[in-house]
Amino acid sequence: MIKIGIVGIAAAFFSLLIKKDKPEIAAGLSVCASLLIFFMAIKQLSAVIEFAKEVIRQLPVETSYFATMLKMLGIAYSAEFSSQICKDSGYGAIAAQIDFFAKTAIVMMSIPTLVYLAKIMGDII
Repeated sequence: MIKIGIVGIAAAFFSLLIKKDKPEIAAGLSVCASLLIFFMAIKQLSAVIEFAKEVIRQLPVETSYFATMLKMLGIAYSAEFSSQICKDSGYGAIAAQIDFFAKTAIVMMSIPTLVYLAKIMGDII
């Protein structure tokens, strides 16, 4: 976390310094730093995913639901990352559309799981 904090603060500081004279370079620096932090986070997330896979293997749960959940998580993180880049660049309308599309995609992916849960609840009742 300290490395990520240092990268973020350094990028923000240098972006502020050069924003007046070269705003396009400042924006590029911001995007590069964001990508670096994003990929560092994904690297950390892979350990969590491996742990969760091991837990799922030991439970009597269908693995396809876990895979769907991971895809939803990926959509959420990617959308948040993309949306924030657009907002920082001054394109709030595009950011809003990215957020809307991500929410729609997550709802669409959750439909089979919701149907399965409704079926289980119907069997219990």
